[in-house]
Amino acid sequence: MTARFGSLDLQTIAEEDALREASGQPMRFAIAHDSTVDARNGGSWESKGGQSVWRYRVQADNAASLNFGFTHFRLPPSAQVYIYASKDHAQLAGPYSAATHNALGQLWTPIIAASDVVIELDVASGERDQVELVLGKINQGYRGFGTQSKGYVQPALNLTGEGKSACSPDAIRSGSCNMDVACLDPSDPWNNPRRSVGAYTIAGTDTCTGSLVNNTANDRSMLFMTASHCNVVANPAGIVVYWNYESPTCRLPGSGASGTPVTRPNTTSSGSTFLGRTRNPFNSGDCTNGAVCSDNTVVRLNGTPDPAWNLYWAGWDRSATGAVCTPGPNPNSDVGECAAIHHPGVDEKRITFVEQNFEVGGISGGTNTHWHAYWDPTPPILPGIPAPQPPSLPPGVTEPGSSGSPLYNASQHFVGVLSGGPSSCGATGANLSDFYGQLAVAWEGEGTAATRMKDWLDPSNTGATAIDGIGMSPFTFALSPTSVSVCNTTNSAAINLAATYDQGFSNPVNLTATGNPAPSTAGFAPATLTPPTAASVLTLGGLSGVAPGSYTVVVTGTSGSDVVNKNLPLTVAAALSGSMNLQSPADGATSVGTSPTLTWAALTGAASYTVEVATDAVFANIVVSQAGVTGTSHVATGLNPSTTYYWRVKPTNGCGDGTVSATFSFTTANIICHAPSPALAIPDGNATGVNDTITLTDTSVLTGLTVSIKAAHTWVGDLKFTLSKDAATSALIDRPGVPASTFGCSGNDYDVILDDAAGSPVETACAATAPAITGTLSPNAPGLAPFTGLSLAGTWTLNVSDNAGGDTGSLTEWCLIPQLAPSDVIFKDGFETP
Repeated sequence: MTARFGSLDLQTIAEEDALREASGQPMRFAIAHDSTVDARNGGSWESKGGQSVWRYRVQADNAASLNFGFTHFRLPPSAQVYIYASKDHAQLAGPYSAATHNALGQLWTPIIAASDVVIELDVASGERDQVELVLGKINQGYRGFGTQSKGYVQPALNLTGEGKSACSPDAIRSGSCNMDVACLDPSDPWNNPRRSVGAYTIAGTDTCTGSLVNNTANDRSMLFMTASHCNVVANPAGIVVYWNYESPTCRLPGSGASGTPVTRPNTTSSGSTFLGRTRNPFNSGDCTNGAVCSDNTVVRLNGTPDPAWNLYWAGWDRSATGAVCTPGPNPNSDVGECAAIHHPGVDEKRITFVEQNFEVGGISGGTNTHWHAYWDPTPPILPGIPAPQPPSLPPGVTEPGSSGSPLYNASQHFVGVLSGGPSSCGATGANLSDFYGQLAVAWEGEGTAATRMKDWLDPSNTGATAIDGIGMSPFTFALSPTSVSVCNTTNSAAINLAATYDQGFSNPVNLTATGNPAPSTAGFAPATLTPPTAASVLTLGGLSGVAPGSYTVVVTGTSGSDVVNKNLPLTVAAALSGSMNLQSPADGATSVGTSPTLTWAALTGAASYTVEVATDAVFANIVVSQAGVTGTSHVATGLNPSTTYYWRVKPTNGCGDGTVSATFSFTTANIICHAPSPALAIPDGNATGVNDTITLTDTSVLTGLTVSIKAAHTWVGDLKFTLSKDAATSALIDRPGVPASTFGCSGNDYDVILDDAAGSPVETACAATAPAITGTLSPNAPGLAPFTGLSLAGTWTLNVSDNAGGDTGSLTEWCLIPQLAPSDVIFKDGFETP
């Protein structure tokens, strides 16, 4: 059985969203459809042996995602529920089981980024009549979490309001001005509250940010602070929190890469119990006394977090005096600054710094209930900012989706939640600021447990004004090195262990190791750490008697009921024997590209390889040398056309180098290629796009030009490719299929040669299977003619832009294939590529 829903009215929804956000309502990302489907009388059942399977399929036209609310959820012991994309089972939520039950008897699920989703229940046939599963809500997503329905663009209504406004023109992704939390140095103390913050959805349609906070019992209760205007109180069971949703690398703030979608995690908590709230300053019916409208809400999340999530319960400070936020003299340090950590646009986690003391203020109906935080106009250029580091960075801000996120003082203590404010990318002066509901005001609230924070954050009634945070365990440790590779002629290896402790932790930590291969031994010196002692050395002995192979040693620290495990990969190698076999390009190959992929057969026992390419057979002039290649291929970039090269590969392991391969040669073609490494990410929904360049010194004159392009990208009709050199420019490919259709070719990937003489135009190409744009095709007018007569020398620029949101990809390679005047010397020495 299948439920089908048509396309949403995205124009009307986008207008509503702009109004909602300006007025202080949470960011909406999906539209709810009511449902009464019951596993007992809807969907379809099938039985096999003693097992029964129930399925219900949901399809929604042009949906960016789907998520579900089970308003009645109770399963027998054998039952499990899975939710997955019908065409991509790797997109999976679940399994949900009897262990998922909660007091409210509901289950709300994370999103599946697909428009066709299957709900599946597996249960022992004998327990089928015990299943209680009612699907009450089907939520059709149109934006958020790096997704977008085609056609969603928020209009420029020039609204005024005290809520949040988006930075991106289409209100789809977070603004590029924001800084990734991955830009923090590994030793930066801001990495602790970073682990407290999560993006969350409410009832499957709205989204905000919240954070874990500690309490005076230090019991790791799942206390989650957010904003009252996010309206969690209306459906506390309907909250789904996404932990560790962040970019794995630091992207330069202000760059095209900053704000491009990143992989959404499957680390989620579902459901909560409402504990207390203060009044919503944006709701005049709720905020009848401005002095108490501090917009704080606390809930207790359901379930026990997986230790692998590495969560952190931030400390707090309820002082009524504004925090001191004073950066030091080092422009590369955030020491002394205050900060907010949040999920703008319900996208990846960002950090925004404050460089001046908090001021007391209010927003909407609130009176002296908020901290007024002014964002740092010159954010610190942290060590993690990618090189070459710029002289300055754009100020970070907050956006829709950031609502409810925490504000921290310079000691990384929670002091309030985001209500709203004027900031957005590009803001200056007073507009570069926002308002956070004070914990100080919410502490006593209106004097009852349901209207104040005191009862939940200080259950022991200690009267504390401030407390520190705690991690998943009161201690942890790091190993150095993080992996060990030795030769079987070596008898021992030493690994340093460095422990860190929560403030006030004083219990001894016992160290043990298991999994070391026979007949080796493992011992610690010392074997017990008592704070503040934090260093120990693990010695693995007897390794010379161990059979060559790969092993995992588990290092364990134990203190009472707290246990921390770290895996230590161990490789024991034997001296390499045998010979290397090169594969491609074949020896003597011709017409090879200038960025060839060199491949070879794996050699047994090799841990890595060194690849060398030279212009002579004795390798006196090596032009490519890459050590530490762990696979069996390497892309050699920057080679000259029409040149003979020689290449070889040397294997290495813990015992040293093996025998170098025989030398192969190949000759490059009259073609100039550049393969960005890594592949060049194309910013989603960004008409400015991203540039890749090839710089040449050959002054030969072009009599003609052909261009090839390879790109891995979903929905190729989003992309525009523009080639330029000097004053000449041409949009070779401009959204194939547009305007004949609204969104162009829906296929995936480019592998195309563009030639003015080709009979078929690229504009109408759209193959059903990838690559959708392939073969030899004619470019859009004026094509490649503007480049005839130009010198080959200079910088050639290919700009790639994605002109509709929701689909992503990268440029993998592009090539110039020149025809040159006969009188010129083709490709003189001095050829360069970036």
